[in-house]
Amino acid sequence: MRTSVLTAAAKVAIWTTAVTILAGALVAGPAWAQPAPTVNGDIFATAGPHPVATSVRTNPCSASIYGMIKHIGAKLLGNHDDPTCTQAFPYGLASPIGINTYHPADVAEMTTAPLVVLIPGYAADPGMYDALARHWASHGFIVTIPYDYFNSMPHVAAAGLAMAIVADRDPSSPLFGKVDLDHTILAGHSAGGQAALQGAALLPPIARAIDPTLTIRGVLAIEPGPLALGSLLTVPSLFLTGSNDFVVPDFAWVRWWQYNLTSRAPAWIANARATSHASPIDGIEHFAAAPTATAWLAYLAYDDAAARHRFLGADWTLRHDPAFLTAERNALADQLN
Repeated sequence: MRTSVLTAAAKVAIWTTAVTILAGALVAGPAWAQPAPTVNGDIFATAGPHPVATSVRTNPCSASIYGMIKHIGAKLLGNHDDPTCTQAFPYGLASPIGINTYHPADVAEMTTAPLVVLIPGYAADPGMYDALARHWASHGFIVTIPYDYFNSMPHVAAAGLAMAIVADRDPSSPLFGKVDLDHTILAGHSAGGQAALQGAALLPPIARAIDPTLTIRGVLAIEPGPLALGSLLTVPSLFLTGSNDFVVPDFAWVRWWQYNLTSRAPAWIANARATSHASPIDGIEHFAAAPTATAWLAYLAYDDAAARHRFLGADWTLRHDPAFLTAERNALADQLN
């Protein structure tokens, strides 16, 4: 199954909707979500039970001059797998602005599937996150990857959300009536993590005005950029850092004014061993934080029992996970069971 190709009118509708979403967000105040329904657990380190469908086609980043530079950079940072890219400019000659979609190939047999909006890092090609998006889709998530090269501001998150809303309402889309907007999670890496945090601050107050079923359940910030404040967050937040990341050091802003200032929502921070700034674009088996990132999504979307145990209760297991040097949570997270 392939995701349907959008018409020019649909693309205009998506970006227009994104602008409208942000315009509303800028004049609204905070709110946060209720717990999600319960489903059975799964193994988060390996592919889930669902085959994956997407129209995205990737090739080695090294196929272009600009991509070769990124390829060399990833290898110098210790990545095992070669990064993959699409034809989005400057990695190819396609538009540098767009939205890619991944979903369970058997979504027609599912009642609905929760939504993850995954935002790439600054100047990163969306194809670099193909493995991560496929992994999450195999675990039952619809994943949109919005991008505009800079990938640094909340309109990118809004565009990914708008794409899902349009697809959910389009009778010709394989996602027609299948997007569980009530379980929407914003995620991102580097500048995209910054954009996800910005979106998580702006969108929850106006969610039901955008769509009566929309709820932002939480945010996943992987090695996020500095232009976001934890004090603005009102939804559960997980910050993932890397012990070998000198671009977004664990000791810097991700703690100073992001995690440490998250006082109005439950928050966790974990520093993964042997993890560089490029690890999130490596193969899933080489990204130490990938199972925990996937478990976080399962906790927020499904209230999965195994996932809950990583984050909640007196004996929460994330703090003892050997994949991490440290793991902490704030007072509001301590109160959850």
